Parts: sequence; structure tokens; C-alpha cells
Amino acid sequence: MNSTQSFTNALQILGCSARKNGNTDAAAKLFAQGYEAAGGHTQTQFMRDYTIRHCTACEACAVPGSTKCVQEDKDDSAELYSMLLEAPAIFISSPIYFYHLPSIFKTFIDRCQCFWFRKHNRDPFVLSLPPRKAYLCLVAARPVGAQLFQGSLLTLKYFLSPFNIRLAEPLLIYGKDGPTELASDPMTVEQILEYAKAACNDTVPLYSTQK
Repeated sequence: MNSTQSFTNALQILGCSARKNGNTDAAAKLFAQGYEAAGGHTQTQFMRDYTIRHCTACEACAVPGSTKCVQEDKDDSAELYSMLLEAPAIFISSPIYFYHLPSIFKTFIDRCQCFWFRKHNRDPFVLSLPPRKAYLCLVAARPVGAQLFQGSLLTLKYFLSPFNIRLAEPLLIYGKDGPTELASDPMTVEQILEYAKAACNDTVPLYSTQK
């Protein structure tokens, strides 16, 4: 990936499915459409286009003064870190597998342990990051499930915390399995477009059940 890419001028959209042109790709496209129709600017990235090595729990990043993961020069993680550090806001579109986020996304989440240690060690740069919002669209094939999204929401809350990014109220979509089911549902399409417009106008409240 291009490690010199700038993420400072546009809301960043991150599609987290391994399946190209599926439901969460459609959600990402619709969000971009709605956000830009409201006057905003977006850039879209897909997690499947990045190579991310898994965390080995070496805890080298726990040493006070450490500013990077030892794996950072071996994969594309630096560009994704830059997105989280620089973007004015983000939108995450992800499927739900076995009541949680897909492995390609979860691998990157685990790698961000280095930023947790930087926050714990009172790193001035991390502590100076401005407050921002993350907008979410989580899509599940299951039509029901009271706790279907809860594990993912907790993980995303704490994953984003070191970057001073808080969750906005998410879109939680049930019962979309086949790759075109979301895009062919007019009510869901309109829901995502309206959510994007509200995000551009900064009228989506923070996630109300955060603990």
C-alpha cells in the first residue's frame, strides 16, 4: 500500500469484509454516496487490500518510550495506523461472523495493542489526539439475536479508545446473507443514506449504551 497517503481531509471509510462486492461493500458505497450528497468528502479503504501480520504478544511495545510495533515494517499496518491517527472521522462497515468481527479485521485490532501501551505509558502524542467519531454499519446474516452485535461493539469501543475515537450510534442490520441482499432492499438503502447524511451534519449521537 501507499504509506504516504494522506487521511487528514476526508472521512475515512473502512470496509472489513473479505468478500468483494458483498453487503458491507454495498454499505460502504452507500455511506459514501449519502455523505458526499450532504457536502462531505470521503476516501474508501478495504481491509482485504492490506497485509497485516498477527500480534505475537511479545510485549516489546509495552516498554515505556516505545512508539511502534516490531511488526510494523513487515506489513501494511503503518498506513492503517495513520488513518486512525489522522482521519477527522471514520466509517466502519463489517460483517458479523460467529457473533463477532471477521478475522482480517480482528488481526489488525489485536495489533493495535501498541497504542494501548502508549496511552498507558502517557505518550504525549497519543494523549494529544483530538476527539473524533466512528460511524458503524454491522451486517449479520442471522435474522435474530439479542446479543448478536454486542461483542463486536465492545471490541470496537476499546480498540478505538487510544485514538480518542468514540462510537456513534451504529447501524445494526440483520438478515442479509447473499451478496446483493442489502443493495436490493430499498428500506435498508435509504437507512444507510440517511445515516450518512446525519453523520456529515454531525447529528448522530454517541453510542448510548457505552459503559
